Amino acid sequence: MFLKSAEQHQLAITAEINYIKANTQATFDLSTIKKSADKLTEQVDKRMVDIVNARLLTKVPTLNEDGFGLVANEYQVTDYFDDAAVSTELYPQLIKHLTNLTHASQGMVFDHTIRSVEDTLNRSEKRSPIHTVHNDYIASSAKNRLDIELDKQGLKASDYRHYQFVNTWIPLVDVVLDSPLAFVDARTVSATQSHVLQVAYPDRIGEIEGFSYNPENRWFYFPKMTSKEQLNFKVFDSDESNSVKRIPHSAFSLPSANKILERRVSIELRTILLFSE
Repeated sequence: MFLKSAEQHQLAITAEINYIKANTQATFDLSTIKKSADKLTEQVDKRMVDIVNARLLTKVPTLNEDGFGLVANEYQVTDYFDDAAVSTELYPQLIKHLTNLTHASQGMVFDHTIRSVEDTLNRSEKRSPIHTVHNDYIASSAKNRLDIELDKQGLKASDYRHYQFVNTWIPLVDVVLDSPLAFVDARTVSATQSHVLQVAYPDRIGEIEGFSYNPENRWFYFPKMTSKEQLNFKVFDSDESNSVKRIPHSAFSLPSANKILERRVSIELRTILLFSE
């Protein structure tokens, strides 16, 4: 745990977080080119929670110990909105960073997404920040994606002791003043909170985790992130000995944000890290 309850309240803001209802059976639609919804389902369970400013903590969360962490970036990318430039320029820099950070033997970026609060970007894929507590994988969907991506590289999962899926979130505005990401301390998440939700893609149906409310959850965020910072967070870890296997997360609206002037635009990159030892 990072904090006791009293300490948490002193360093926190109170904001609305959308959990899902425990009996929800929903499919999140990403099957068309229209702008995606900002909630996984309209049947959300709105809760006011304390969200701690992680910048003020004596022990700052890290990817390796806590499943999420903020780091500086000095990436050189000619245009974050050019998919080809992102693939050829950013992908190698990100993998070098993550393998150095985690001591992974090898890594690969297999996807990236531009997220925008408003629909002004001229892109075929239009994604909103997701204002619902979720995690990107369950065990079966992670294994399926692993096999697909390793097969493309001529690799086999059996050649590695374990693997991780890590997402990286980078703002594409000078300062993030609305819809930042918030993270739950995974050690405060109960098994009964986890619920499988379907996601409809153009060519398949996938599965992710949604989470119902638990008053024991402890929430954290990093306010006023800049384009020279990035958040790394774990969305799956095959190492059964690790107590932090994934980090439930959600975008949320800051109570003080100007919803007209402070629109968030960001890029999210999805990686697989492979560990030989």
